[in-house]
Amino acid sequence: MGKLNSHLAGAVFALAAAAMNGSIGVISKVLLSMGISPSSIAFVKTIIGGALLSILLIIVRNSAPRIPWRQAAICAFFGIFTLFFFETAAYQHESAANVVFTLMAFAAFSALILSWVVLGDKPQFAQWFGFMIAIVGVGLIVGVRFEVNIEGMLLAAIAGSGYGLFSVLVKKFKLEGGLVLTRQLLFFGSMFLLLPAAHNGFEPELQDYKAVAALVALAILPTVLGFFCTTKAIDLLPPSQVQILELSEPLFAAGLAFLIINERPGIETFYGGALIITGLIIANEVLKFGSANSKPIEKVSSVSK
Repeated sequence: MGKLNSHLAGAVFALAAAAMNGSIGVISKVLLSMGISPSSIAFVKTIIGGALLSILLIIVRNSAPRIPWRQAAICAFFGIFTLFFFETAAYQHESAANVVFTLMAFAAFSALILSWVVLGDKPQFAQWFGFMIAIVGVGLIVGVRFEVNIEGMLLAAIAGSGYGLFSVLVKKFKLEGGLVLTRQLLFFGSMFLLLPAAHNGFEPELQDYKAVAALVALAILPTVLGFFCTTKAIDLLPPSQVQILELSEPLFAAGLAFLIINERPGIETFYGGALIITGLIIANEVLKFGSANSKPIEKVSSVSK
């Protein structure tokens, strides 16, 4: 696969991950309305996803190389436990809009900084400028409030930073994205998430078939497919680029909210969407080959070989 095609494929995987992750809010609202606790939702969706992947891998007899368990466990701690646990805790102190905005901003920002420090991928001006425009668009779509709870915002920042660090570590450890890595991440992630679920009282109400269907959907879409697409994107792009592309998640979330729960978007959604798309276009100028901006990507590619 040529450089241009591989980077286009990476962008497609990153946008697909954003689309899958966009379903989290809509499906979680359904489950929370049924009285299932956030910690139980996080644990159950992770263990269901891991079980489904294990069955699938047995059926297809996947011959992918084994993933080092220590490295997978470290990545799962930051990418699944830190993200899910601190995001859940943040919702108890701060509005959903501010949590989503802060989490996504810190995920992209930490990936930009840590890619530079850990991988030597120095962010270019186009990436910073595109990131800032896109994050303003995210703020417009989610409806950021200026009265904030410091504890809630700090927890959301930790969740986002954990996700950003996760993407950098996957690249640093040269872990091959795919079904096997996703299963390992979900296996260790469910072990970590069992602790807060047990502490908060693990009593999910699963008598209703709608709750079971919603949990399975949450396990398949953002959990299995979301992490699968993210790790595949990291194979092909620098982690910072992946996180910037995943800032498109609110666009997909707004579309799903309209289709599933008839939540009509306001004018801010259209303005914010235009800013996000503009920011992504500007940030992706670094994918042009033959220019100075392509050098950092070349450097990261050499590390991952």
